[in-house]
Amino acid sequence: MGISYLREYRGQVPGLRNPHLWIIIVLFVFLTISHFTQLLFQIPVLGEISMPAVLGLSRHSLERLLYLLLVLYGGWTLGIIGGATLWLSSAVAMLLRAFLISPNFKDALLESLASLAIGALTITLMAAYRQNRQQKKRLEEAMKACELARQNYEELFANASDAIWIHDIEGNITLANKACEKLTGYSVSELTDQNVRDFVRPEALPLVRQVRDRLLRGEAMEQRYEQRLIKKDGSEAIVQLATRLVLSDGKPQAFQNLARDITEERGLRDNLQFYLRQVLQAQEEERKRLARELHDDASQQILLLTHGVDNLASKAERYLPQELRKELEKLYELSQQTYQGIKHYAQALRPGILDDLGLVAAIKWLAEETHNFSGIEIQVKTDAVPPLPPETQLVLFRIVQEALNNVHRHSGASQASITVEYQEAEVRVTISDNGKGFELPRQLSAFAGRGKLGLTGMAERARLIGGELEVSSQIGKGTKIIVKAPTKLYTESSS
Repeated sequence: MGISYLREYRGQVPGLRNPHLWIIIVLFVFLTISHFTQLLFQIPVLGEISMPAVLGLSRHSLERLLYLLLVLYGGWTLGIIGGATLWLSSAVAMLLRAFLISPNFKDALLESLASLAIGALTITLMAAYRQNRQQKKRLEEAMKACELARQNYEELFANASDAIWIHDIEGNITLANKACEKLTGYSVSELTDQNVRDFVRPEALPLVRQVRDRLLRGEAMEQRYEQRLIKKDGSEAIVQLATRLVLSDGKPQAFQNLARDITEERGLRDNLQFYLRQVLQAQEEERKRLARELHDDASQQILLLTHGVDNLASKAERYLPQELRKELEKLYELSQQTYQGIKHYAQALRPGILDDLGLVAAIKWLAEETHNFSGIEIQVKTDAVPPLPPETQLVLFRIVQEALNNVHRHSGASQASITVEYQEAEVRVTISDNGKGFELPRQLSAFAGRGKLGLTGMAERARLIGGELEVSSQIGKGTKIIVKAPTKLYTESSS
């Protein structure tokens, strides 16, 4: 017997308290004594006993049969291990007598081998029977567990808070849960007679085909995606979908969809973005107004004051004392510095170069200005960028401006670079430095909790024009900020 076979039946080894074991031992000893009567004649006590006379045996055929019955009894009551042990002991007893004592060697050997063969075959059948019974029991338990799992799945499927439906490769819905009724307005029986295209607007079908093709190519949809569904009453629902491919024998059979209604959440988010856009727009208008007033009013008055002081110092140079002339020169220098400061603040609030010459020129000017007051070497590389909407230009400029301010104030960098790239319908701006860097949180929104409102504001600005912001940083290796934005004006309908 193999090792795996022994492991299968190792629990069947009989214990000493098993009454069948002692019955078999007694019967085996008694039978063996009877089988070797001729050898026992020389023993004073046992020589007086004639086992064949007691049993009425003329030959030992019946004893071999009893050995066989004893082996069968042992295999049935003690298990396969016990039966095999008893079979081996019986084989030793019968074959020893056949070789050493029996006058009819061939007959005794044939009878012994026949009994042993029948015993071995019967034990094998018993083993197969027991194994089959155990496998049947395990199969029944597995079927019960499978049935319980099926019931649990059906209950989970039917009572899930998210809408779940399955449709075949052609888009025909084959199964749907109760939450689909709330999402679409159709009953479950109505849904199973419809196609998913009945719920999707024509302009959203390309996304449906894109998801379908990706899944059929073996590409997993790791992230949820948004889709707009048409409900039974004609209204629209915005859902967040997770779709996976259902395979059978390695072949695509259907698609399983898990949908969550985010119509209300999306409305709140759109409203929040609208108000945020209004706030930022009002902020930019106020910046523009302040810059204009500084440039047109305050700076002009300071410039007139500077000229007045200069004229006064020139006319009074002959008859004013030396100390007074020095005071006038100090006033002149102070007015010049004030004029330059106001001019710089006006440019920072709303640089006219952004409106006149565009984003690339404004970024180069910003890099030069940052270098002049911080001493940081800033390298600018730009592609030929097509004309961008004013909102996009302004957002990208503000992000670069905030990033350079962070480089100057917090990074401790000596070098920085700005790269403007244009790819298809997207413009990408990368700002990197060789500063000390910092530890990034898992989500960009966590910057606000750390007091890094500048980075959070940059991300919100990018989101308002349909773009996205990526931040990467390593301690001691600097920081990189990448902002991507579409070249066309972003609207909520395009989302």
